[in-house]
Amino acid sequence: MVNLVCLHFAGGNKYSYTPLEAFLDRNIKLITLELPGRGRRFQEPLLTNVNEVVNDLFEQLKNNVTKPYAIFGHSMGAILTHLLTRKIVESEFANPIHLFVSGARAPKIKRLPPFYHDLPKDEFVDKIRKMGGCPEEILADDELMALFEPPLRADFKAIETYEYKKQEPLKIPLTVFIGNKDKVTWEEAKAWQDESTHTIDIKEFEGNHFFIFQHKKEITALFNYYIKTKTLLNNY
Repeated sequence: MVNLVCLHFAGGNKYSYTPLEAFLDRNIKLITLELPGRGRRFQEPLLTNVNEVVNDLFEQLKNNVTKPYAIFGHSMGAILTHLLTRKIVESEFANPIHLFVSGARAPKIKRLPPFYHDLPKDEFVDKIRKMGGCPEEILADDELMALFEPPLRADFKAIETYEYKKQEPLKIPLTVFIGNKDKVTWEEAKAWQDESTHTIDIKEFEGNHFFIFQHKKEITALFNYYIKTKTLLNNY
C-alpha cells in the first residue's frame, strides 16, 4: 500500500479531494492533512504564516503517514507540497517517492499585489467567484460566507506573504498539472524544473483553476501510473 498525501487548496479541508478517491488504484490510499480552523480542527486558531502551516503539516505527516508515500497539492497546496518536502528532506523522516503539484506557478515566481487576503469583501467574493470551485450558494449567503471567508483569507495571507529562498533542487521526481484557461502559463509551470534534479513532466488539461475536478479520471490515472512505476522500481 502506498499513501498519497494530499494538501488542500486555500479554503479547503480534509474532504476537498474526496471526488478523486474513487478512481485511485486499490493499492493507493488517499490521506488528506487538514489545517487548523476547519473541520474537526474548527476550534483551533487559523494560521497565517506559511512556516507555521508547514510545521503543522509536518507534525501530522510524522504521526499519520508511513512509507512509501507521495505528496499532491493543488494551488496553495502545491506551494505547501514544495515547502513541506523541503522540511522533510532536512529531517530524518523518509522522503516522498514522487511529488505532484497542480494549478500553481513555480515557487520562485514572486506574487505581485493586489493580494486577495486584504481585499474588501465584495472584491474578495468576486475574485473567488471568478476562480470557480466555490458553489454560488455559499458565495451568495452571508451566514455561510461568515464561516468560509476567515480560513480562506488566512490561507491566502500565508501564501501571499511567503518569500521564496533558493535552495538545492530536490532529488525527487516532480509532475506538474496546469489548466489551459487558468492564470498559470506554460513558462511559469516549466520554472518548477528549478526545484527538482529530475526532468519534470508537465500535463496540461482543459479548464480553469479547478480543472482537476473536471478531469478526475485522467488526474488519478496519472497518480496511479507514476506511483506504481516508482514503487516497482524501488521494490516497495
